[in-house]
Amino acid sequence: MHSSSSYLAARIQRYVFLLVWAVGIILAINQVGVSTDILLLLTALAAIGFFLSAYPVLQNFVSRSFLSLQYKVGDTLSIESSSGKVIEITDLNTVLLDEDGNLVTVPNVMFIKSIWTKYQPSGYELTLPVVIKKDIDTVAFETALLESIVDLKKYFKKSAQVVTSKTDDKTAELSLILNLKDPEKKSLVTAEIHENVEKLKVEFAQKAEETKKEEKLNEIKDIGK
Repeated sequence: MHSSSSYLAARIQRYVFLLVWAVGIILAINQVGVSTDILLLLTALAAIGFFLSAYPVLQNFVSRSFLSLQYKVGDTLSIESSSGKVIEITDLNTVLLDEDGNLVTVPNVMFIKSIWTKYQPSGYELTLPVVIKKDIDTVAFETALLESIVDLKKYFKKSAQVVTSKTDDKTAELSLILNLKDPEKKSLVTAEIHENVEKLKVEFAQKAEETKKEEKLNEIKDIGK
């Protein structure tokens, strides 16, 4: 479970740890001849309470395994009053990007309980992942990335979009969403975008390094004062 959701695994590990201790204490008390009926009742009630509180989380976690073949990142979906392009599928939620650029989070279990629609794309849709270091200014990088592909606009049926799909302590993963007029131009477009991305990574990494140096110099000057 750590490989798929470290947060969920940590929470379950914590509850199991408490349960083991509770059972151990009850057995220890029982060994000295004291009645444990009330403690057993309280433990059972606590276990029921945990199950009821964790049930929605487990529903979403299990639902993902049934949905993995139904849709993927880059598909356009509509469910109840929400619609948009799928930019991330987590263990608990599916994140959609709507037409206004807003992120909509839909619990995975909703795709099991409700009627939803998967739209066939117009043109040829393509989602390119771009991973950058966390110390790079993400917003500035997204703007520069869109500016770097202006010359490729003639190949697009719709304007390109870029969103931050995932982050951790060291990196940020962006998703560049394209809609090509001609699928045969995929290799040409992706090759040029890849070249632009590598140049931008070097440029922004240098800027980030220079910013760190300036901050250290300012700290030294402040200490000197």
